[in-house]
Amino acid sequence: MTWTDRLRGKLPLLLIWLAVCAVLIFVSFDQIASGIGWGPDDQLRQVQLRDWMAGQSWFDTTQYRLALPDSQPMHWPRLIELPLALVILILNPLIGPASAEMAALVIVPLVALGIAMWLVAKIAEQLFDRQIALLSAALTATAVAVVAQLRPMRIDHHGWQIVLALVVLWTMFWPDKRKAGQVMGLSLALWLSISLEGLPLSVAFIALLAFRWVVSLDEGVRLFWTLTGFLVGTLVLYLVNHGHIEILANYCDAISPAHLMACAAGAIVILPVIKFAPASWMLRLMALGVAGVAALGSIYASTPQCVGSAFGQLDPLVRDYWLVNVREGMPIWTQPWKEIVNLFGGSIIVGLGSLAYIYRQRLDAVDREKLFLLTYALLWAFVVSLLVQRAAAVAAVYALPLVGWAVHNAFLRARAITRPIARILATVAVVFLILPGPLMLGMVNAVSGNNAQADAEKTTTSDAGLACDSSESLAGLNALPPTNIVAPFDFGPEILVQTPHSILASSHHRNDAAMADQIRIFTSAPETARNILEARRIAYIITCPDEAELKTYAKMHPDGLSAMLDKNHQPDWLKPVPLPDSSLSLWRVVPK
Repeated sequence: MTWTDRLRGKLPLLLIWLAVCAVLIFVSFDQIASGIGWGPDDQLRQVQLRDWMAGQSWFDTTQYRLALPDSQPMHWPRLIELPLALVILILNPLIGPASAEMAALVIVPLVALGIAMWLVAKIAEQLFDRQIALLSAALTATAVAVVAQLRPMRIDHHGWQIVLALVVLWTMFWPDKRKAGQVMGLSLALWLSISLEGLPLSVAFIALLAFRWVVSLDEGVRLFWTLTGFLVGTLVLYLVNHGHIEILANYCDAISPAHLMACAAGAIVILPVIKFAPASWMLRLMALGVAGVAALGSIYASTPQCVGSAFGQLDPLVRDYWLVNVREGMPIWTQPWKEIVNLFGGSIIVGLGSLAYIYRQRLDAVDREKLFLLTYALLWAFVVSLLVQRAAAVAAVYALPLVGWAVHNAFLRARAITRPIARILATVAVVFLILPGPLMLGMVNAVSGNNAQADAEKTTTSDAGLACDSSESLAGLNALPPTNIVAPFDFGPEILVQTPHSILASSHHRNDAAMADQIRIFTSAPETARNILEARRIAYIITCPDEAELKTYAKMHPDGLSAMLDKNHQPDWLKPVPLPDSSLSLWRVVPK
């Protein structure tokens, strides 16, 4: 096949991707124009990127304008900042630093989206024809949970986790078991080096390979090279990420020496057994058990606080006031029903329904072995998404090949109907198959009048002043000389992006001592709060009448500082500072 043939074969997918990019850029235009990432994680990543490009060490991920004087290293490695930095370095001489950064924040997530769409098509091709594969890739744009992580200005690590989850699943279909194992192992290593959120699915894939090896030696090659690639890749990436800085520090929320020791302990036991391939399945099962005990025992002996939770080192006060309110990290049954419908009422529910239909009809056209692999991955991802809401993106992207199959077949059946009116209605109904949840919500909102109510609230907010967390409101702080500020957790990263100020805390748990102090400031009696402010050298406090975090403090501690400020009963050592055209309330702390 010539290169022109290869290009011609990829051209439809390329055109689909470009069309999706155009739509996403259009709907994200306001956020792009602001030059700021969507949420606190994107914004703090943006600050971390700027600090690195301004000369901060690759190995030093400390945010020095956060939690003075005891700032901690962030739990994010710089790996996903590499493509962002590359785009900035290429475009900086042409369009200047600010425009180059904005372009990077648009281009890199969309490139990751393109890779994800290509991988969806490659996986779908394993089960269905090319037409369904292209449709599955195109339907990526309709998966709400996926697009939320792969849209312009979304530079957090979740988008790359989706890409790596697809790579891992794709390798399960490769006939070359050695190569597949090596790529899977390295992909798992990169996935977990970016974030330990991928641990449940990583365990699920390795467990499947291990089970197949115990039952039949056929998967021994794939398992051996997966574990070897994972062990070597994890060690290399750890050294690349940390160098000599805190190289021996153990954390529960990221790959640490304790995790490396556990991997090594398990590998020392299991790799030789896989290599020598004992004939008895009992021996293979016992070896797996011994390896598992060695790995878990190593973790328990070195970091028992990390067993069962990445937040084992978190301050209990921060856990009780902050962590339990981080909705994206909570089980699905704790979410508002509309959010459940929005996230699950699309590719996930349609994919699971299609899966049930295929198995029930026992369709001979689908390879049963490959269908099992997709089923296994989707069900595992679905279970994880029920326990952790933000994991819904992986389940949604795994379901896309099945959604493509369902939409394709439904459309063909609709077009085959002879009666015109029935054919038109059936064809329109296919649209509901693509996005049943969001479309249902739209109809519910239209009937109940919620859309009109939301528009009225926006108008009211606009008349009263800019929203507290808008870029315009927070940019008003630039009128102050560089100083140290206490602001609600989710406001902090945007303050770091837009201003030269420092903040006490943000919604990032490594600095939990500062987070605990911020909670104490807002929940304590005025004099206790003032002592903490003095110790932390805080010059200003920012509040907002409608901010959920501050409302929680005021409700739980009616005599605390937050409740007093909410009623405009501030102590005499707090002086209001006007901020024109803003809903923010700014208070200056008068020194003792």
